[in-house]
Amino acid sequence: MEKLCTCCKKGFIPHPAVSNQSYCGEPECQKARKRQWQREKLAKDSAYRENQDTAQREWCSRNKDYWKGYRKRNPAYAERNRIGQRERNRTKRTKLRVAKMDELRVENLVIPGRYRLVPLGNQMIAKMDELIVEIGVISRGCGIGVQGP
Repeated sequence: MEKLCTCCKKGFIPHPAVSNQSYCGEPECQKARKRQWQREKLAKDSAYRENQDTAQREWCSRNKDYWKGYRKRNPAYAERNRIGQRERNRTKRTKLRVAKMDELRVENLVIPGRYRLVPLGNQMIAKMDELIVEIGVISRGCGIGVQGP
């Protein structure tokens, strides 16, 4: 029974020993099959991912000048990469970084100085790592200070 190749969409007859074959035998389709397999393996298998990272680091240490030579042999790649990096840098500089969705946008909401922190009520905690406190400003001239142990 003929099947359609996942890559090239052409019909092919699967090998009898491979029950769920979805790629034909063409070299480009087999490369696509391997790339898909590697993507899935990297996403699911941490040991495989670590092994690949180690192998890549070792290869890079043995071939230190590879990318310098590659950019020299492929100026179009180097230019495309240069343009892309400029765009990534511009996006990174202009991206608004917000810690919380309900962040206050008022500058200097609290005047710098010494403050007394007092917990509210029955240990009302909004998040496990957050303590709700009342902030009261202590006047500089009142002579009250924090006593150490």
